[in-house]
Amino acid sequence: MAPPTPTQHSLEAPGSSPTAEAFDATISAPEQGKSLFYVVTRGGTPDAAVLSVGGVIAARLATPNAALALAPLAAHAALRERPDIALAGPVTIDAERFQRFTSVIGGTAPRR
Repeated sequence: MAPPTPTQHSLEAPGSSPTAEAFDATISAPEQGKSLFYVVTRGGTPDAAVLSVGGVIAARLATPNAALALAPLAAHAALRERPDIALAGPVTIDAERFQRFTSVIGGTAPRR
């Protein structure tokens, strides 16, 4: 069975996705006033959209149009209103699972 496309994800349960469910993930960002978001564009990378709302890419995913981003809490609404964004939702995961996740997907963890 093929994984769902970004448009098949439900926006009714923010932070919910097949990936999150597969890892039994609960993500929390330790930085005050920031949150982790799953961002999927309609084409291209999400870098410009994330930067435009004051965020940074936290992890690149296997598909170039998807990433986890650390951004101000208020960025959620701004990301969802952008026409180039197909999906933007909050994610929660602990550090251990985040490391496992990035090693499984072949992504890169954030650099500090």
